[in-house]
Amino acid sequence: MKYNCIIWDWNGTLLDDVSASLRSVNDMLVKRGKPPIDINRYRECIGVPIKHFYEQVFEIEKEDYSLLLKEYNEGYEYYVNLDCGIADGATELLEEIKQAGAKQIIVSSCEKNQLFAAVKKSGVGGYFDAVLGADDYFATSKIDRARDYLKNNLPEKSKLLAVGDLLHDYQLAAELGADCVLVKSGHEDTGRLLASGAFTADNVADVKRFIFG
Repeated sequence: MKYNCIIWDWNGTLLDDVSASLRSVNDMLVKRGKPPIDINRYRECIGVPIKHFYEQVFEIEKEDYSLLLKEYNEGYEYYVNLDCGIADGATELLEEIKQAGAKQIIVSSCEKNQLFAAVKKSGVGGYFDAVLGADDYFATSKIDRARDYLKNNLPEKSKLLAVGDLLHDYQLAAELGADCVLVKSGHEDTGRLLASGAFTADNVADVKRFIFG
């Protein structure tokens, strides 16, 4: 086992929810008389903070941004509960890491109550020492949240690995002095992930080779 602690992202990494996000966005576009976008366009626009996505896909200057987020989250919750679940191989990998004795935490830009409910429903909550979500739905940086937790709960020279699906997860890893693996099965464009210089894995199951290799 190479690491003392694995820092997991949730949406698009452990939770296979890209389809729920895309379907909610497309419902919103159709409602506004706009053509839907495909998965490639979605992944080209996604990022942190999430407002940049809405600026590219919607006429955001004509919208109440808070209401736009509320509408998205209502659609997302419907679709994620309809047919989304834990990524293939994730539960097995979480168990292997637990058996190896490393800590595991979730650090997410997802609003904390939404995050807690999703983790509880997924059945994998028992694998984590902490689940750290945001205070709102604006999906901004999660770096400070991660830094504060690690400062107070891990030895200073712990060996860390961050696993996510966005360039923001790579930025988080750099700020924390952690290694990083980005999964290509999540929300962000694969080309951008490859261009970042981060290690990449095809999916969550493929992350195993970076942890135990």
